Amino acid sequence: MQNSVIIIESPNKEAKIAQITGAKVFATKGHFKTLTKLIVKDYQSYEPEFEFKDDKAKFAINKIISECKGKEVIIATDPDREGYGIGYLFYEMVKNQAQSVKRAEFHEITESGIKKGLDNAIPFSSSNFNEFSAFKARAVGDKLVGFILSPKYLQISKDYNVSVGRVQTPALSLIVKRELDIKEFNENAENKKIDYKIKVKLSKNGVEFYAINDNIYQSIDEANEKIKSLNEIKKAKVYGVDKKEAQIKPSAPFRTSQYQEAANKKFGFSSEVAMTLAQKLFEKGLITYHRTDSNSLSTEFLNEVENKFKSCQWYEKREYKAGNQSQAQAHEAIRISHIHDFSEIENIAQKESLSDDEIKAYTLIYTNSLLSQAKNAINENFTYDIDINALSFKAKSSKVIYKGFKGVFESFTDDENEETQDEIKEVSNLELQKDEELDILSFELQEVKKKAPSKYKESNFISLLEKEKIGRPSTYATFLPKLLQREFIQIVKKGKNNEIVATQKGINFIESLKTNGDEWITKSEFTAQMEEVLDEISAGKQQYLNFIKPLHEKLGNIEVKEQEKKISPPSPKQLEFAKQLAQKTGLELPSNIEEDYKICNEFIEKAKAQVPPSPKQIELAKKLANDKKVDLPKNYEKSLEICSKFIDKHIKAK
Repeated sequence: MQNSVIIIESPNKEAKIAQITGAKVFATKGHFKTLTKLIVKDYQSYEPEFEFKDDKAKFAINKIISECKGKEVIIATDPDREGYGIGYLFYEMVKNQAQSVKRAEFHEITESGIKKGLDNAIPFSSSNFNEFSAFKARAVGDKLVGFILSPKYLQISKDYNVSVGRVQTPALSLIVKRELDIKEFNENAENKKIDYKIKVKLSKNGVEFYAINDNIYQSIDEANEKIKSLNEIKKAKVYGVDKKEAQIKPSAPFRTSQYQEAANKKFGFSSEVAMTLAQKLFEKGLITYHRTDSNSLSTEFLNEVENKFKSCQWYEKREYKAGNQSQAQAHEAIRISHIHDFSEIENIAQKESLSDDEIKAYTLIYTNSLLSQAKNAINENFTYDIDINALSFKAKSSKVIYKGFKGVFESFTDDENEETQDEIKEVSNLELQKDEELDILSFELQEVKKKAPSKYKESNFISLLEKEKIGRPSTYATFLPKLLQREFIQIVKKGKNNEIVATQKGINFIESLKTNGDEWITKSEFTAQMEEVLDEISAGKQQYLNFIKPLHEKLGNIEVKEQEKKISPPSPKQLEFAKQLAQKTGLELPSNIEEDYKICNEFIEKAKAQVPPSPKQIELAKKLANDKKVDLPKNYEKSLEICSKFIDKHIKAK
């Protein structure tokens, strides 16, 4: 492939793909073009205008285009809608320069995965251009919402750190609603939050266990009075035994949201950190593409697992459906790219220089990939009806009949059940017979707290977004950092969980949207409908304008125009900071710095480039880099500007 050029997004994959193919490989470094400030050319066609995001991107892409002249060009940007959009914009630039242009999708960065992608490559002109229509619909729609509504609420709130987003705002609305539900519950009197039941401690051959009566007592005095009437009774009788077999299935192969949820539950990784780790594993060729709506596994992978593990007693071949979304049909679940024994993970980690957290993420995906091909676990569950003075009490027990998938990687996959609301604990391996007599040891009160709405956990919020059809796998990890940056929410560590808490600012912002005629943007139903339209555009069932026009109507058909610069003064803090920097650097303050906050900001940025960060800032940058699993930028120890930008980007999502 010496006369071929392969175009990808991430520079981290260039060397590996070049080594495998022998082709020249260049990376766009993600999005290299962005919508202009006007967004669209006119409001009849709504055709967007794209421009290079900066001069650096323009220079880099033009240099790549020059390398493509007369060559076979294979555009292998990421295999999703955003990746196709990036690839299409490159195609438009290169199609008249190259000998030929093809579209390929690499779902795993391995020799077989790349070969498969190249073998299945098609002329870009024959690829699904509807995907670009959906891409530009999403881009234009999101930009219109931001450019029209954000300035409106900036003026209303007098706060420059606010923004409205087509998907970010409904996500915030869910968090705010839950916060208000909790507040309403907490305002109830304490005695209205608790009822009481009576439980009995029983014994059989020295094994102690509890049974509970279902009657509700609204006061503690009433419950204690009932206990007094029972205290003289010393024997109980089993009058009913119900036995049921429970089949427990292994988890399906990971979709993006399921991987993020599992990584958060098991290791406390934020959705952003989980995706950063998966990106690195994908780039190293260890897992398949990690932004996916699909639970399906390829036939090749299923056959490889079967060939290696079919003699194992736990193995059972299972197939999973992709899902209904157009993107899901073309993708696999997140899975390992090579079949190997669990014991080989350590060697792979050494060979690929994996960090401790990358090992955790890889092991999680490894165990999920293989256990999706394991037999069910089987339990035998018992419910016992126990009579005490004509009162019915219930006890429960369970017995493991067959471990199935639970017995394969026990050292890694020990159950980590969340705290349950069960009133009595289930007893293992307790078997009672009908008409059997039991010893009564004591009667006790059991508080039954009326279930308050619980705060969303970071681990289950992603699955909620997926259920509500807010966003896509490529965007799930971006919502919370954005809401944190706007100070609409906080993330609070509580035990093993990270709880999402709406701030008063976030609550007020949603209320402001509702009272100022824009409640529609807070509704997940509208966003879900728009996501469905995007999928239908990709499938050729709807047109670009079917998405844009209804959205623009909701926005009052306001046209985005080049706005006159409004001059606002800097805040006292900004002005004081500028003066301090002027003293440190010897730079002269602009004469009109006190009149225009933009001039003040420009001076601050210029001065910061000449001032080193403080030792505390350097230490904070190092800590954030370690916590977020990202590389520190060059010269961060020499430039306050570079160090500050890095801290600002990452500290809010900490």
